[in-house]
Amino acid sequence: MTGNQPVDQGGEGEAVRKNETTKERVDRLVAEGEMTAQAVANAERVWKERLANGILMPTGDMATVTLSDLHHVIVDIRILRKFERIERMLKGIFEVRTSRLDRRLALTRWHEEHPLVGLVVLLDSNQLWTLHVVDDKRLRREQNKGTLLWRRLEHP
Repeated sequence: MTGNQPVDQGGEGEAVRKNETTKERVDRLVAEGEMTAQAVANAERVWKERLANGILMPTGDMATVTLSDLHHVIVDIRILRKFERIERMLKGIFEVRTSRLDRRLALTRWHEEHPLVGLVVLLDSNQLWTLHVVDDKRLRREQNKGTLLWRRLEHP
């Protein structure tokens, strides 16, 4: 995703406006009071310090996270509140499966106050498309879709 591309996916409970870039969307949500400018600035600082140069995934591949990708995923309040989850989710990948539109679906586990699971969607280039915190039931459902491409022998 680039900052100039219109957003084509909705966030949690948030309507998407046609031809709105990810940055425009975040700016609008700040103006509407749905997120704070300080939270966005903190997420952008962490992106610059820890995500902008890529994250090495357990697959051995380097995931890229553009600023536009960051703006896309922080619309989900569960990511904005704890934007360090982006790095944790990429480092916690234990299985990668084929998905639609030449994308790959990675299943991930990590630990905060308690164990969490999620889904990471990557483009063929290993660029982050989106990610979601999900429950175990949804994770198991997704584990039965697509073709297995990679699995960690032992996962946390």
